[in-house]
Amino acid sequence: MGNVTKMTAFRCIIIIVDYKIRERLVEFLADSHIPIHYQMHGIGTASSEFLNLCGLGDTHKSITVCFVPRPRTRMLLAEMNQALQLHKKGTGIAISVPVGGMQGWLYKLLEAGREEDGGEDTEREGKKMSETITHAMILVSINQGYSDDVMGTARAAGATGGTILKGLKCSPTEAAQRFGISLQEEQEILVIVAPQDKKAQIMGAISREHGAASPAHGITVSLPVDAIMGL
Repeated sequence: MGNVTKMTAFRCIIIIVDYKIRERLVEFLADSHIPIHYQMHGIGTASSEFLNLCGLGDTHKSITVCFVPRPRTRMLLAEMNQALQLHKKGTGIAISVPVGGMQGWLYKLLEAGREEDGGEDTEREGKKMSETITHAMILVSINQGYSDDVMGTARAAGATGGTILKGLKCSPTEAAQRFGISLQEEQEILVIVAPQDKKAQIMGAISREHGAASPAHGITVSLPVDAIMGL
């Protein structure tokens, strides 16, 4: 059999920090030679008690997304914790989410600046994933104005807080007609990081109270989180 090229497994790192320290995060990513990242703005939803406990009193958040090779993930999170002090008040959280695939140009860009690290190929890495998952990132797409209600339902089911992202729902005409959803309707994306053992009850409660048949038109998905810092 011919030689088979092993693809490096990558992680999507999602960092939610106080808006005031976003520039420090950008500097850290530049110093860490992360070739590309994306930044968005969000609003925290956690209760005042929980915000104070985590040192996140300011509800205006900066959400940053970047991609790193899996073998480098935990070291990067540790270095980020050292640089931004995520375990202290006034910072935030960072999580790692497995990446199932990406466009070729992005893969080449990320591979170009990667040091040889004896990286784990995606097949072997995938077999270990189920053993390391401790948290889940729940994403809830809802019509604008329903975030407080949905978050209340999530809290009652065990969630401690979340972050709201603003956006638009752009659906094909066929899907809109079939499922009764609107085209380019203003949406809010509620992002909740929760322990894996609470994921099902949180998602189930949101689906029952704010599902596609409700005025909120809620659509809920979850992604596995295999590393977390600051929560």
